Amino acid sequence: MGGERFLGRSKLVSIVKRYMDSKAPGYFTSLDIFCRKFSGKSCIDLLIDEPDKLKDVLVNKLGNDIYTAYFIIKYLFLRPILIELDRLDVEEELATLFIQNPEKFREKLKQILNL
Repeated sequence: MGGERFLGRSKLVSIVKRYMDSKAPGYFTSLDIFCRKFSGKSCIDLLIDEPDKLKDVLVNKLGNDIYTAYFIIKYLFLRPILIELDRLDVEEELATLFIQNPEKFREKLKQILNL
């Protein structure tokens, strides 16, 4: 099992941005601008520290569509991070926690990231 590697926030931004840009060019940048306008923090900082606020941003930006927010978290945020850590085994659990219990998500993500 992976998870022994440490990924700092700047590395996480780089991993997620590169992956997201390969799937949906420009989406990370526009989403990050929206995160900063809404909360004063980057999407990655919200993902790690205040996932409830990132969930609000995604649902708010996407017109109250919880399924699209789930998809974005799972496939555009979590997948590249978990691929990097060789921990895709927890992808479904984390994505579900993000939607259903952001506080528990935050604890589990920090544990996986060794933060």
